Amino acid sequence: MRWPAACLIVLLACSSEPESPEDQVRAVLARIEAAASARDVGALKQELSVAYHDAQGNDRRAVLGLATAHFMRNKSVYILSRVRSVDLPEPGFAQAEELVALAGTPIRDALALPALHADLYRFDVRLREERGEWRVLSAAWQPATLEDFR
Repeated sequence: MRWPAACLIVLLACSSEPESPEDQVRAVLARIEAAASARDVGALKQELSVAYHDAQGNDRRAVLGLATAHFMRNKSVYILSRVRSVDLPEPGFAQAEELVALAGTPIRDALALPALHADLYRFDVRLREERGEWRVLSAAWQPATLEDFR
């Protein structure tokens, strides 16, 4: 077997490994961040379960309405996020903790947060696997501090 052909076989074998559930959950969170940065409510909708419900009484429609209102009030949305943990407490369910900073100007890194007066949040997100895709089932948020981002 020639060297290039052997390398191609190895690359294909490596790329065909399925992502772990943790990686899949992290990918959902990254897609949500990208959708929010792009102010794309349609893309956000794809990541939320139709059964979404949170402790504030919001369902999927209400959360999408809140996102739409935020995007209408703010010309630009810049996000810095850090996934602190992903746990899989039982098959088909995941819990993630994520820190999120929101600002009206680009955020180069966590060190820039004090000067930007960014809104800082800690999200506790619960996800469920639905027909092979992870969807956000609920989320709770509370204020975060600059110390949380260090």
